[in-house]
Amino acid sequence: MYRDVASDLDERDRAVGAILIGEALIASCERAQAAGDPHGPEGWRAIRDAHDAFPEIWRSLDRARHELARRGVNVTGYDELRPHVRTRLATSNDDDASEIRVDPVALDDARRATSELKLAVPGTDWQAIDQRTSGLVHAPLLLPKRNRAIVSGFVALFVVAAVMWISSLNPRTKPDRNAAMRREIAEIAHQRRVNIVALQRAIGGRCDEDLAHELAKQLVMDGRGLEAKLFAGDYTARCGEDPVVIRWANAPEP
Repeated sequence: MYRDVASDLDERDRAVGAILIGEALIASCERAQAAGDPHGPEGWRAIRDAHDAFPEIWRSLDRARHELARRGVNVTGYDELRPHVRTRLATSNDDDASEIRVDPVALDDARRATSELKLAVPGTDWQAIDQRTSGLVHAPLLLPKRNRAIVSGFVALFVVAAVMWISSLNPRTKPDRNAAMRREIAEIAHQRRVNIVALQRAIGGRCDEDLAHELAKQLVMDGRGLEAKLFAGDYTARCGEDPVVIRWANAPEP
């Protein structure tokens, strides 16, 4: 469901923050594109750094898309564009395979995707956000020392907050699938033993086929074949031979 209600979102919002990070990374890639000669050490290094940072653009935009979709915002425009974008920034020259350049089409895809997400965010004054976050770049350089220190502090604080926000979204440790599986198996075994105790209490000295079948089965599945045989003998003596109980008592242990 699409909600077109103004909510006065700013850079502290998760979706808006992710879009701003993507825009900042796109700007750094554009600077690498304008670096000049890719054969020079500075130009080659700038292109390499931009290529390494380019996937983070799409991770940030995908995080913003996920957050907006969770709120019910229509992100169809981004979804239609996403499968067709180029996710590699560096490309080689057709005439010289050793010459690496920035792919302008990949940058255009990232810009279009960012624009689609910005259009989808309701109630966001992007112009005001830009003035707060990046407008300081256009401020006069001849400021008093105190003002320059304050501005530097705010910029450093914003950078630290952005880095901490990104790190909080990524899991610090990779989950151990084997440990998770062992915990799940242990829980299943525990529940089976609880079920066996309940079945033993329920059947008591009665002749109940359903309970007897289930108890014999659970004993074998729990690796207690000897107990299954003893139960089968006792049940046969009390209630007569039951082929299902006998079959479980003679079944190989799992």
